[in-house]
Amino acid sequence: MALASLQPQPSVSAPVRSLPPVENGDWVFRLGPSRESRLIQQVGGGDYSHIGMIVSTSPQALVAHATTDDDPERPDQVLLSPLTEFVDPRHARAFAIARPDFLDAEQRLQVSAAVRDEVGQPFLLEPRNLAHRYCTTLLADAIRMQHPGFDPQWQRLDLPVFHGEYLFPRAFAEYPGITWLYRYSIVE
Repeated sequence: MALASLQPQPSVSAPVRSLPPVENGDWVFRLGPSRESRLIQQVGGGDYSHIGMIVSTSPQALVAHATTDDDPERPDQVLLSPLTEFVDPRHARAFAIARPDFLDAEQRLQVSAAVRDEVGQPFLLEPRNLAHRYCTTLLADAIRMQHPGFDPQWQRLDLPVFHGEYLFPRAFAEYPGITWLYRYSIVE
């Protein structure tokens, strides 16, 4: 996807204007406002229901993430979204940015390039033992290419529709060796 195809976004809220500088490879968490997001948060635990990665910082910060419904014209795929859109209140009731310090700067660049290369690929919500590509596995698979020891905690689910091990944003939020750069919540 060419950067020129991205449309200008609506005005930025005050918290976004005060964000610290981000780098390629930083993780961006959010808690979405939808029923599906609340379910993911409840089942997976933790404060967030979705995660993406900064894959470009200039001319604007861009986040690559696998989603079902952020863009009705491009459902069920890996998207490239401006950071301002990713954390906009239409998509985020809360958000945070963390840097995976267990990766060096070059590794973070390589990981972000691998994640960005997935833009346009289909969203696949499947357990660990099947081909999958959803928000957390998009990042985890790319990170493991640069850091084979990356092993976030998967959760076993035995629900009517979901059986097997799944990876939730909480596993990233609790992973050792990250530094929290920013946290914001519009929910109490």
